[in-house]
Amino acid sequence: MEVLRVLWAALGLDPRLFLRVDDAPMTLLWPALGVALLAAASTMLGHIAILLLNKINGWRLLTSLLLSAVSLAFLHVLQAAITWGVASLVRGPMPLLPLIVVGLVSTAPLVWNFATALPHLGLLLGRILEGWSFLILVIGVASAFDVSLLWSLGFSAAGWVVMQVVSRLAQRPLNWVTSRLWTLATGRPTMVTARDILAGTPITPVSQRREVTR
Repeated sequence: MEVLRVLWAALGLDPRLFLRVDDAPMTLLWPALGVALLAAASTMLGHIAILLLNKINGWRLLTSLLLSAVSLAFLHVLQAAITWGVASLVRGPMPLLPLIVVGLVSTAPLVWNFATALPHLGLLLGRILEGWSFLILVIGVASAFDVSLLWSLGFSAAGWVVMQVVSRLAQRPLNWVTSRLWTLATGRPTMVTARDILAGTPITPVSQRREVTR
């Protein structure tokens, strides 16, 4: 199955996976979407444990999982788009689609995201998976832009810094939009902030007094 082939190649940091991403990104787009869906499913599985321990179930549980999965894919595509913007400023206009594909493929390590629900080890595992994902992004950017790994690392790191700055500038409007969407879907407010969303924290309603964190 093509999705599994792409998944294992990405996990193995195989640069051959991105050989045609610059001139034929559509050949990798659908498998990349499949990888992102697997990563989202694993993330949702890990979040279920946290949400159930907070006594969140039914429609609120489903809504929380779906919003968390969407935010996961959005974050990686946004990271790739910002990296594209930084690289385009330095090297001139470049195609965006190859970077979106790379961003989706870079979610591959998050197929193990369910393990981040483990007490004590979850946070450390989450950081390892994030670093693994960043390495895939660097390799993919090098192929998409036909640059050295050093240049790719610079573009990716600069993109990460810009994303942190944007996240802080957009914190208030993002908080408002997220709270509004949650309230429209469930009729209840949410305790998640913009920083939580950008960190991939499970979206949890405020109506519960007891909170269990990773």
